[in-house]
Amino acid sequence: MTRRLPLPIPVHSTLVVLCWLALGSAPAVAEDGWRLSGDFRGGIFVSERRVSGETLERSEDLRWRLRLSARRTLTDRLEFRGRLAGTWSADDQGTRAYLRASSPSRTGAAAGDVTFDELQLRLRGTGDDWWLVLGRFQNRFLLPGVAAKSLDRNDGSNVGVAWRDGIHFSRRLGKDWRAHVVATHRPGDGGGSVRRAPLDFTATDSHMSLFTGLASEQPWGPVRLRVIGVDWLPQALATDGVAQPRREDYFALVARGAAEWPMGAGGMRLLAGAELGFAPTTQRLPGADSLPGGRASGVAWQASVNLYDIRPGHHLGLVHGQSGGGWLLSNDYRANERLTELRYQRRFTPAVSVELRGRYRETLVPLPGESRRHDRDAYARVSLRF
Repeated sequence: MTRRLPLPIPVHSTLVVLCWLALGSAPAVAEDGWRLSGDFRGGIFVSERRVSGETLERSEDLRWRLRLSARRTLTDRLEFRGRLAGTWSADDQGTRAYLRASSPSRTGAAAGDVTFDELQLRLRGTGDDWWLVLGRFQNRFLLPGVAAKSLDRNDGSNVGVAWRDGIHFSRRLGKDWRAHVVATHRPGDGGGSVRRAPLDFTATDSHMSLFTGLASEQPWGPVRLRVIGVDWLPQALATDGVAQPRREDYFALVARGAAEWPMGAGGMRLLAGAELGFAPTTQRLPGADSLPGGRASGVAWQASVNLYDIRPGHHLGLVHGQSGGGWLLSNDYRANERLTELRYQRRFTPAVSVELRGRYRETLVPLPGESRRHDRDAYARVSLRF
């Protein structure tokens, strides 16, 4: 077993200060003390990859994730939160502990990595009119469902570990809507959240990305969710490839909604939702003259249908969607891919559930000289909270 502890102090001085403030304020907090919690998720994962009818890769693996969280109230409006998270695979028995700005892969931590995915101060106003998170946090703006997914914000999905360093501010607008502003630090390596190629932050001076959005979870007839948002990554798109100097701003516009209806007297519910994303500026595709403008498609979408409480605690969901080659912000959808997934969940208690998933993915538009790829995978997974 190996352990490495690289601590890039200039990048994480803010996080270190947050820890110092929380611990230093401990004597001022009397009866509350530390509140500890955690969760475990793990299972058996099997997959197969085929190209032109030939099986190129098959794998079976045990994967699991453990997260331990600590919270402490500092004042009546200020709270400190920290969470240590690790993800492992039976194929990688090593453990590498670190605290750094960027994850080793473009979608988050690698198997065997242990790090803090939360290290933050949370300040809230009176009556939850507004709140502010400063430090390291996660964003989860999902299309709800048994197989809940997102086109742009699902940090740490499945057994993954991911994070954002920055600020998340939210304010209530009227009785139905909340505004969200998320500013994320993007060092040269890209940060700890998803950033698919050819997003590149080595040549930009801003090292910051911005998300602004409006969200409502207040019922409006059968509608249960309405969200619109815009992602802006200044000078982050390597339009002609990472090796070329040209960079453009990358924008992503997202809208999602979901509605719910009762189904009979037994308590069963039907939940349906859809999400649409569009990136107006995408990378050029040399040699792909058949594509409009010679650029990758910036259109992405997904739709889901879910039956909850078919019997008490038994849920079933189907999701289908696709993302163009120029859609680069999803942890759930790879660029230039079509996805169909069926998932069953047995929820025994609010803290214990078992899920079975079958998923099929294929290349959306094969590039010149490439063949269409077909991936099939499945898992049986248990989730526990404590």
